[in-house]
Amino acid sequence: MFSSDGTYGTGTRSHTRGQALAIGSLVCGILGLFLFSLILGPLAILAGYLARRQVTGNGVGIAKAGIALGIADLTLVAILLAAAA
Repeated sequence: MFSSDGTYGTGTRSHTRGQALAIGSLVCGILGLFLFSLILGPLAILAGYLARRQVTGNGVGIAKAGIALGIADLTLVAILLAAAA
């Protein structure tokens, strides 16, 4: 595929993969607040970290939100386990 300036293969595939990781991180973080927090929390943190290294612009904010929600998931699990004990 040619871009608008006539160059071929400008590396958009890596950018798309990073954006997908950032969105996946955000989705895992949100779902982790309600379901499977112990699994989805660390997954959101890991995907957000990997996405932050690959994307720029709005993707970085999405990745940071996913990381924050992943941390919130694990904090919620810790609070619920402490309350149950």
